Amino acid sequence: MWIVGGYNQVTRLLADNLMSADKADSSTGFLGQSLPPALDANLLNMDGARHRRVRSLAQSAFSARRLPAQREVVRKTAEELVATLPDSGWIDLVEDWCEPFPALVIGRLLGLPEDQLPAFQAAARPMFRIDTSEAGAGIRDSLGQMLMLVMAAVEGKRRNPGPDLLSDWIAARDGTDKLTEEELISLAFATIIGGFENVTALISAVLADVLRRPREPVLAIVGNTAELSRLVDEAIEVAAPVNYALRRFPLADLQVGEHSIPRGETVVLALRSANEDPGRKGRPDVVFGYGRHSCPGAALAASEVMESIRVLMKRYTNLKLCEESNNQSFKKSWATQSLATLQVSLGN
Repeated sequence: MWIVGGYNQVTRLLADNLMSADKADSSTGFLGQSLPPALDANLLNMDGARHRRVRSLAQSAFSARRLPAQREVVRKTAEELVATLPDSGWIDLVEDWCEPFPALVIGRLLGLPEDQLPAFQAAARPMFRIDTSEAGAGIRDSLGQMLMLVMAAVEGKRRNPGPDLLSDWIAARDGTDKLTEEELISLAFATIIGGFENVTALISAVLADVLRRPREPVLAIVGNTAELSRLVDEAIEVAAPVNYALRRFPLADLQVGEHSIPRGETVVLALRSANEDPGRKGRPDVVFGYGRHSCPGAALAASEVMESIRVLMKRYTNLKLCEESNNQSFKKSWATQSLATLQVSLGN
């Protein structure tokens, strides 16, 4: 397996059509995680004509036209969740906010029934952890539960469509072409990967950053959308919790600096290395990827971070990190560098 860092090399290879995400193009080495076929055939593992086709059918659901309604779901969910938190004392923001908030948001955006959201949250939380139990039984169980929930939701939306992602994807057409059942389910799974685990890691990292800053300047901009958006963009770039892009396989022998990488070998691109490269010099970050596999929900993720800061700082004006949070520990996760805990005093 080859690991490639540096901004120029990482962005070049992420944009290179000869770097395939399809494991069928691997000759040897690490292929990625083992998933059920219905979940494995997702956008993250596709390339070429099939990737272009599925992404073109799916991306209208994340268009600028849909974003205001999706942001309203984010806002309402944040207001509802913050109202369930205690008035005083201390809480673990990872357990009480950073995990449940994006899970609720993505469940609602997909169109899951409200009474299924607790089961959705319970299935999502263990899915991305490193499972040391026998043969990864915990992860297998969670994947199975998630698959059943998504399949049931797709069937429900075929009968009763609504203003949600699943209904949009079911209705999506390009002439006579439409998404297959397997593509619908795998697309939902890819959305869950990005919308839950990555956003959980992002929110926790940004909140930890913001709570280490002087309180008064942050409180002063909580009600100013433009200023808060600038703060969020800056904090997201610093946080950058996804260390690596998913593995790629060169379709031809590849030259990277002084190294020759044979066709089909596993290449992992270091996103954090690219972001922190001094040679980047103000060029766009790769927090949400780059090129044809960049995250279509980046603006939505940023709005979840912004609402987290807004509602928490608005309700808890004396919110501060507990002493324990100065010693950061991280989850065992194959997907992200994500805080295991973030203990805070509510200060009221």
